[in-house]
Amino acid sequence: MTPRIRRLVWIGLLGILVGQETKVKSGTEIYSRPYDGEAIGQIEPGATVRKLELDRSKKYVKATMEFYIPVEALEDGRVAFPVGTEQLADKVKFTLLSARKQGNRVFIKLEIANSDLTKDFDFSATTMVKLIGSGGVRGELNPFEGKYQNLAIIRPLKKIVAELVFDFKTPPRNLELICKSKLTGEEVYYTLGF
Repeated sequence: MTPRIRRLVWIGLLGILVGQETKVKSGTEIYSRPYDGEAIGQIEPGATVRKLELDRSKKYVKATMEFYIPVEALEDGRVAFPVGTEQLADKVKFTLLSARKQGNRVFIKLEIANSDLTKDFDFSATTMVKLIGSGGVRGELNPFEGKYQNLAIIRPLKKIVAELVFDFKTPPRNLELICKSKLTGEEVYYTLGF
């Protein structure tokens, strides 16, 4: 990547992250795309939005806003966190350290810490870690590559870093990692960002 392209990418990312915050002066309908005659909802005067970009016609602004809805309203109420977030399921701490995709394969680095003071934690990636993409497509854990893809005993207050390789039949999209503390235990979710 040339320095000029790298600089343009950073400027674009800063625009998305920072944007320009403003308030809506009058109630208006909202659309999923410019020129789409079908409104998907409306916002009231005074609502705060973040302006990201102006469309080519200069008649529409791509905007974002933060809002809250009840969990019961969602078809799927689980929340997936990004790479780097530490999550607790029962007495097991999971931290997705990294995730990268290469064609039909996904490489995961996952830290698993046993926070129990007295009991060992029997970690088995084949039963406690799943990788699912759009349309419910599941990745197959490669049993011959990686580290700690089989059984690992994690002593009290100790941790391991599992390096896992998942194979897909086609390049996967919208991947979500699901980690369990035991077969019927609590689950935590990570969104991989690709």
